[in-house]
Amino acid sequence: MRRILNFLSVILCAIMVLLCFFGCSHKTVSTPVDPQDFRVTAYIVSDRLDETFDASNLDKVTDIILFGNAAYDENGKVNLSDSFDSDVDFLRNLMTNQRFYLNILGPSSQSQSDDWNKQMYDLADRNTAAFESGALETEIKDVLSKYNFDGVVFDYEFPLRKKDWKSFDEFIIRLDSVLGDDYKIGMSMVGWNLKQSKEAMDATDFFEVMSYDLWDENGNHATIDIAKDDIKQFEKKGYDKSKLDLGVPFYARPTTKDAYWYEYKYYCDDLDENGLYNDSETGLTFSFNTYDVIKEKTEIALESGMGGMMIWHYSCDTPADNEKSLFDAIDSAKQSAIK
Repeated sequence: MRRILNFLSVILCAIMVLLCFFGCSHKTVSTPVDPQDFRVTAYIVSDRLDETFDASNLDKVTDIILFGNAAYDENGKVNLSDSFDSDVDFLRNLMTNQRFYLNILGPSSQSQSDDWNKQMYDLADRNTAAFESGALETEIKDVLSKYNFDGVVFDYEFPLRKKDWKSFDEFIIRLDSVLGDDYKIGMSMVGWNLKQSKEAMDATDFFEVMSYDLWDENGNHATIDIAKDDIKQFEKKGYDKSKLDLGVPFYARPTTKDAYWYEYKYYCDDLDENGLYNDSETGLTFSFNTYDVIKEKTEIALESGMGGMMIWHYSCDTPADNEKSLFDAIDSAKQSAIK
């Protein structure tokens, strides 16, 4: 009898393990990506659209996200900057066959607290008011239609509480219903805050993985290992990797994590073999992604079945004729995969 009970205990334990595995695992089958269709998505910041704008790398870009001149308020109204029309016209005159998306920001935190979590709670409350206003879905569709965008992108940093995600998820599902097949929905995401519902994941067409503003134990910014870990986090949560663009920084952050951002194009000739630049003025060491690092990250994205790369942001790179151009690093890896 004791042997029978022991045997049954083993069987029950095995069943529990299997149930836990299949119940907790969210891994999904990803859609295969042809390297020819591998996206190169670049954020273009609106305040860079002037006579100094260098368009020489645009031919390597497949998708453009216009950033910084559109925002919704707590009432769900989308407000456009005074320069919005000219910004759109400026880019359309330079574009060839790129897909064109509008990033729409939300209300910022008004909290006076020094507690970051409380700041995020206040920000989320204001965004939730917009999501639940009943107006935002139509407001977005009207802007996309008027200016002939291919879709909308959200940069919501960061919903932390369960109720914040619930409101955002439900809004995305409603927006998908309103936009239908005419427009796509994208959003920027971080690997440490993946609480989106399966229904909202399915309603979203693509995700920009913000694999930057993160450091390793030595203070190196946005390393290859950090990128690999982010890919694993999204895969573990069940995201179709063909919807994911691996985000890379065309800028540096100091190893101390201080609030400085240095553009690659101004320092690419002064970096050491590890992509570090010692700034005598601030006394800080800045950590860049070099040509080789960007190329290797692109190769990793291609090999892992991701849908593309994302660049923050376009204007930080050198002109296309510079041998150290980071866009060239991405394109080189992509062309090698196509052959």
